[in-house]
This record gives sequence, structure tokens and C-alpha cells, in this order.
Amino acid sequence: MLLAASAEAQVSVRRTSKKEKETKSQTASKPATAGKSGKGETAQTTAPAPTSANNAAVARKTTPTKRNQQTATVNASGKTLRQQAFDAYQKDEATETPWQHIVYRELDLNKDVNASLYFPAEPQDGMTNLFRVIIDAFAKGELPAYEYLDGREVFTEKYRVKQQDIFDKFEIYYQVKPATQRGGQDTYEIDESDVPSAEVKSYYIKERWEFDQKHSKYQARILCICPVLHRRGDTGADAVKYPMFWLNYEDLRPFLRDHMIVSQGMNTAARYTMEEFFTLGQYEGTIYKEQDLRGLTLSQQYPNADTLKMKQQELDEELRAFEDSIWVKDPAPVLADRRTKKAKTAEQTAQTEVSAVATDASASAGSATEASSDSSAEVGSKKNRRTKKEVDMKAAAAEKEKKATTNRSVRRSR
Repeated sequence: MLLAASAEAQVSVRRTSKKEKETKSQTASKPATAGKSGKGETAQTTAPAPTSANNAAVARKTTPTKRNQQTATVNASGKTLRQQAFDAYQKDEATETPWQHIVYRELDLNKDVNASLYFPAEPQDGMTNLFRVIIDAFAKGELPAYEYLDGREVFTEKYRVKQQDIFDKFEIYYQVKPATQRGGQDTYEIDESDVPSAEVKSYYIKERWEFDQKHSKYQARILCICPVLHRRGDTGADAVKYPMFWLNYEDLRPFLRDHMIVSQGMNTAARYTMEEFFTLGQYEGTIYKEQDLRGLTLSQQYPNADTLKMKQQELDEELRAFEDSIWVKDPAPVLADRRTKKAKTAEQTAQTEVSAVATDASASAGSATEASSDSSAEVGSKKNRRTKKEVDMKAAAAEKEKKATTNRSVRRSR
């Protein structure tokens, strides 16, 4: 009896251990979950340890690829990596420029090449002009503007102008929108009919011509820009120019990137942005000042109008032609040009010699003809074949010439 009881106990133990193993295997195969059982008790299960294959899959899912990193960067800043690199290049200071020259230009919007910055004077089909882009960003407080000083530009907080002061100064009607948050700034709203974009007919720009040694590039870089109002008085005299304020071009450039313009010509499609218009140098302006120690304008240095115009053209040509003196020229085209000129000179010399020989030959032939005619004239008389009479050849030639002279005189008289 004792042996039978012990045997039954051993079998029961084996069955219990087998059931426990099956329960553990089923628990391991289920995903890890945590919750409450139907009886209100908390039921917990443990997830299996990840294998090497699972580790690789998790690493692939959690580690972003290069493309995902680029996408994340674009989504964070709103600009592509190419645009970010271009912005970084544009913001480079003049530390890598062994040569530079700064000039001030006036862009006359009445010229066809600059008309893209003026038209349309009123918003049309989603298109707008440059001044409306500026005044809209300035009124919202997104674009800082600085006081127009005589002969210098200072982009510090001390000289930053307020929207209300500018609007009051130039009689631009506006509405104030109080800040919605504590510590926020008030914004201003201007009706479309009150924006004096039709009166902004020129711009002043500060331009730096530089040789960028870092990128091996010679270019003109715009530093700042100033809209200029043209207003007539009550007497109807010539319009007076009122420079409004200076804008740092780097602050303005992000707003120019969002607006397309139409170039002059047969193609009226909007092909490039305002930023590209300035970056590619599609504008045309007259130089009215160059940066020097005296700080004088060209009109102050050259009061005569003709001399002033000549100096402006000369300075512009020197800036554009300076690039030719930077690079080392390839000697092959020069040598080829010299060989071509030498060959042309030899050909012309040979032709001259041939012409001289031909002239001498014709002169010799003419002399021989004259000699033969003289010799034939000196023969004296010859016999007429029909009458068998002797004829004086000199007398006959004289008579023939006399008749020809008479006939010519008769024809002239008729």
C-alpha cells in the first residue's frame, strides 16, 4: 500500500511539472500585456527577450536614415538643405575677400529692366510689387527697419524705427491691432487703397563688389535697400524724393523668396522670384556714390552733368571689367590668334607681290603694243590690195581720227 501511494505521488508530480512547462511556454509565446483580469485582479505577463534578429529590426526602425534626417531638417526650418547652404553662403562676412569696392545705386523703376519691381501697382492674380511686400512685413512687425541717416547706415536697436512713427511721418493711414498676449507687440493693418506703392518709383541700394577667395567667385552682393517716395507738392513742381528707411537685405530676403515676378519681353510667365531677381543682377541702377574716406557723392565731386555721367559710366565699366584681371589667361588662344594673324599677313604680302608682278607684266605688254604700233606706223606706205595703189598709213590714220572727232562733235550738238 505504501509503495502504491508513493508511485501515485510520483506520477502526480510529473503531471504537475508537465503542466507548468506547458503554461510557461504558452505565456512566453503571448505578447507582453498588462491589464486587469475579469475578476478585478491585475494580470501581468512578461515579454520574451529580443533575439539578435529582433535587435536588428528594432535598430532599423528607430535609427533614422539620411533621407529621414534631411526631411526632419526641412520640416523643422521650412527650407531645404540647398536653401540653407545658400543662406549660409549669403551671410558670409567679408573676411575672405582680398578685394572689394562698395557703391550706392539708384534703381529707377521707370526703366523697363526695373519695371518688374513696380508693376502691378495694385495686387493682381496673386502678384504684387516690391513695396507692398516690404510694407506688409513691416506693419506686422516681422521686418525691422532702420532710420535713414545722411551718409551712413546703422543697423542697431538704437536706430530702429517704429511702425507708427513711419506711418505718421509719410501720412500712411493705418489701424492698430493690440497684442493678444501679455508682453506682445501691437500690429498695424493698412488698407490696400492706402498703400502708397504707386509713389515709390525708385530704390537706393548699397552694393558690394567683391572677390570671394573662399569660393573663387567675383560678384556683386546687395547689403541694404531703401524705398524712396516721389511726391509732388501743391504747386505741381517736380516730384521731391523722400527716402523712407533702410532695410538689411538679409532680413528682407526671406520675404522676397515667396513672391514671383514677371520679366520684361514676350514671355509674360512668372519665371523667378524677387530674390533671384536681385541675386542674378537683373536690375539696372545708376551709381550716385562710392564709399571712400571723404563720404561725398559723385554729384558733389563732379558738379558738371556731362562729367558726372562720364564718371558714372567709367566706374561701372571698371567694376564689371575687374574680373578679367583676376584670372590667369590660357596662352593657347593667344598663340593661335598670333599664328592666324601671321598667316593672314603672309597671305596679304603674297597677294601684294603677285599684284605687283601682274602690273609690271601688263605695263610691259602695253609698252610692247605701243612699240609695235609705232613701228607699224613708221612703215610708211602700203599697197591697196584692190586698187594696187600705195597708201600713206599715217595720213590714213590721221584722216580716220579726224572723221571720228567730227562724228562725236555732231552727236554732241544733237
